[in-house]
Amino acid sequence: MELFDAACKALRCLRDAGHESWLVGGSVRDHLMGTAIEDIGEFDIATSARPPQVEAVFQRSFAVGRAFGVVRVAIGEHWMEVATFRTEADYRDGRHPDEVRFATAEEDVQRRDFTVNGLLWNPETDEIVDHVGGREDVRQRRIRAIGDADERLREDALRLIRAVRFGAWHDFQLDDATHEAIRRHASGLTAVSAERIRDELVKITGRPGSRRGDAWRLLVSTGLAEHILGVPPNVPTVAEDAAVIDALHHRHIGLWLAAVLRHAGDISSPPACWRRLGERVADRLRCSAEERECLTSLLAGRARYRGLTPDRLIRVRLAATRDDRALHEDLLSAEGDAQWVLDILARDRELNGHDRPQPLLDGRRLMAAGVTPGPRLGWLLRKVRAGQLSGKLATGEQALDSLGLDSGAI
Repeated sequence: MELFDAACKALRCLRDAGHESWLVGGSVRDHLMGTAIEDIGEFDIATSARPPQVEAVFQRSFAVGRAFGVVRVAIGEHWMEVATFRTEADYRDGRHPDEVRFATAEEDVQRRDFTVNGLLWNPETDEIVDHVGGREDVRQRRIRAIGDADERLREDALRLIRAVRFGAWHDFQLDDATHEAIRRHASGLTAVSAERIRDELVKITGRPGSRRGDAWRLLVSTGLAEHILGVPPNVPTVAEDAAVIDALHHRHIGLWLAAVLRHAGDISSPPACWRRLGERVADRLRCSAEERECLTSLLAGRARYRGLTPDRLIRVRLAATRDDRALHEDLLSAEGDAQWVLDILARDRELNGHDRPQPLLDGRRLMAAGVTPGPRLGWLLRKVRAGQLSGKLATGEQALDSLGLDSGAI
């Protein structure tokens, strides 16, 4: 059974039991946009049934938010959320309501975030109920808060960054009134956990259809950027940075962050300073270890890449064969003013291959040749590696000879 068929069956089960039920949220929006049903990855159901009534309808179910009327139910192999119509009030922490009351379908829609997410759909009859003007906003590709924008954003500060994500998605635009309300409430983002903010950034930077450069423009123009990064954006270069972001091929949060932070310091600053900046931002956003390393490596390595010249054979070989070279070169290419570096790297790989060679010697072989363990052994290994990467040494025997050691004694 496909996911959509399972959702339709869940609706029928609820309606057959006498409960008003609809598909609601992103699936309705995507359907109106013309997205193929099989490409819609999630279907949420809203119903008049109270949680115990929902659980009575389905053999397999469990409450995930009983106070909010949310129950997960299974149809075949598929699980989906069924939520009781409700209203919410008194968001004292800027994220979670202190009061929840079960309500009608129209009241339920009115407490949601944006009009395009406030539509109700019965897929069996293709009836769509629109209490908030969402259908026209989908047609106009407009992201607009339901009701009073200030009130919606005060209720849940996560909506601040969600509005930007939707406003830079496909051909949607952010409604002016909603944009200005975000500016007024930008500081409220501090009520949102770093993990939730990072998750939204991952969607902005990773999902197809996301206009990543426009998202950066919106984050700056709404005042959210500094609250997200903890670093003031370089406003004069925002348009340039957005163009660089749009030219990136890889969709990775670390690469996007490197692009927006590349003017946050002096490029001539030591790599360690850039690495510390990347670590500070990555830690602030609770990035994964892989995302953190990606960001710090890109920031710390940017000046080194730009300083490459054909005569610096060892640095060129190392840069041309590093594991994350595709991301470094993607950023260089997107910036558009360092083509000579890309040509140097391409030429090196053409002559010497794409893979970094295995070391000619290791510590055990040197000790077998008479070198005692200690600092000198490490220094000799580095010397041999430099000779290998510069093309002066090709075999272990040559390396030992260059060090004045007897290879025949091994």
